[in-house]
Amino acid sequence: MSSVEDTMCMHYVVDRLNGIVTETDLLGFIDEVRHNIQVNEDWRRSNPPSLPEQVSVNPEDFDVSTAVDNIKRDYVERALAKSKNVSSAAKLLGLKNYQTLQNWIDRLEIK
Repeated sequence: MSSVEDTMCMHYVVDRLNGIVTETDLLGFIDEVRHNIQVNEDWRRSNPPSLPEQVSVNPEDFDVSTAVDNIKRDYVERALAKSKNVSSAAKLLGLKNYQTLQNWIDRLEIK
């Protein structure tokens, strides 16, 4: 959950708690929280986080630079396939600017 979603959730809870006047209100809120927890757990079970596809790295090979380059190449290729341009791919990868990604593309010889 993002910090914005987390903050929105906390505001909702505070608003609901401020609206509780009777024991019936409290019990209704408890039921609502339990229901939302169950819905969330059900959704997480049916939508597991997607793991990146396995990058082929030979466990007998101790060349860390090559292994890191293979992983970078895999992520860059997937980001480029998912994005419309180098700039948006750089953002997707969490890079500060597109020039960094362009340098990676050139160095890794990605088409």
